[in-house]
Amino acid sequence: MRIKLFCLFLCLLPFFVSSQTTPQQGKATFYANAHSGHRTTSGERYNPKEMTAAHATLPLQSYVQVHHLENGRSVVVRINDRMSRKSRYIIDLSRKAAQQLGIIGAGMGKVKLVPLEKEAALALMK
Repeated sequence: MRIKLFCLFLCLLPFFVSSQTTPQQGKATFYANAHSGHRTTSGERYNPKEMTAAHATLPLQSYVQVHHLENGRSVVVRINDRMSRKSRYIIDLSRKAAQQLGIIGAGMGKVKLVPLEKEAALALMK
């Protein structure tokens, strides 16, 4: 019985370990203008002038630093929406965040995501 419980614990462990501590790499894109004013998963309305983003698994209202791997720029965004887990992109940025990263012209960019604690994120956003 103990072995079964231990195996169950090991199987469920990834669901309880926060994915917020592990950097991720992949492609980022940004919201189309048609989404402006629509409600996000968090309930707020999408504003293209805010530093927000959608992610498949990071907790809502968490913060992440997005590093553009090709030009060295980085921004801090707040996760306020969900995107499909099947998406080929790892993050969907607001228009302002995409402009600051320099991915508007290309439509997407290769990025690295580094989760941040709220205090560190707010300090970097100033």
